[in-house]
Parts: sequence; structure tokens; C-alpha cells
Amino acid sequence: MLSIKSGSAVAVLVAMTSAAASPAEAQVALELRGGLNVPTFKIADAAKAGPSFGAGLNFKLADRVWLIGDADFGFHKGADLAAGASGPSVDVYHYMGKLGYQVYGSSNGKVSLILNAGAGAMTFRVDGGSSFTYPAINVGAKLIFGLGGKVSFVVSPQGDIAFSKKDELGTSNSWVWPFAAGLRINF
Repeated sequence: MLSIKSGSAVAVLVAMTSAAASPAEAQVALELRGGLNVPTFKIADAAKAGPSFGAGLNFKLADRVWLIGDADFGFHKGADLAAGASGPSVDVYHYMGKLGYQVYGSSNGKVSLILNAGAGAMTFRVDGGSSFTYPAINVGAKLIFGLGGKVSFVVSPQGDIAFSKKDELGTSNSWVWPFAAGLRINF
């Protein structure tokens, strides 16, 4: 589980890196997303793909570099078992800190592509059972389409891997892929 001490360290890092950006480059973007979280490999034996929602806070550190904090919350029905029964539902919460690099930006500024990678934690809450939080890693992308003014449409496919315990979740690595789309508001 993330401690208050590690949460404080993240807050200090965010404050320091956002202060390091020059005023001309300083930019903050808020994302609100919805989509589908897809478990794969061994964890898919326990949970089906399910709806999700998420939010992100993005700080531009340099011309093409972003510091990203994302949280995604997925809701999964239990996988089908023998004799037509299904297992318990599983909610999966993703908390990730990432660095993003803008690999593409159109000349008119309407379209951009940011690739990201990072780390954080994932919590698995089993209906009628326990909750487990594990360290996790992330890779993904953000494809951004300007809609006008400070509002953009964002598509955000991500891949998250939790380093889970086999005796708790049945696997030592739980792969869950948040695929989401939504609005991005620049400040």
C-alpha cells in the first residue's frame, strides 16, 4: 500500500518539476476519461473486461516532455466458472505517475501524440473478499485532437502490469489494459 510518506514525496516531486518549467512552457492539462479495462493473461481467468472511468493531471516540463499523474477505476464481472456460475466481481484501481514524450505534433497544433511510461500501484478489490494493492508499471500513449480553444479530445490506450502475489490473485503479474477516451482541458 502507498504510504503517506511516499505520497508526500510524489507531491514534492510534482511541485519541483512544475516549478522547473519556464513560464512560456508552463502548461497544465486535466483529463476526464471513460472506457473499457481489459484483463489479459492469467488475471483474465478471474475477471472479464469491464467499464472504467479515469482522470489525469498533466504538467508540461519542457517543449516535448510531460509529467503525468493518472488514476483509472475499472469494474469487472467475475469470469465464467464451470456449470454456468461466475466468480466474484473485481474492481481494479490504477494509480500511475508517468513521464510522457510528445513524438508528434501537427504544424497547426491540432493533433499530437505523447508516448508515456511510468510506475505506481494497482488495487484489486474482490467483491465479498479482500483488497490487495501491489506495485505496478505502465506504458501507453495519448492521442490528442484539438477541438477548439482549450479543449481537446483524447484517446488513451494504456498497459498496466501489477506485480501481484500468486497466493492472493492466482498470478504473480496481473495485466490490465485501460483503453479510454475523453476530454482534455488545458490551463
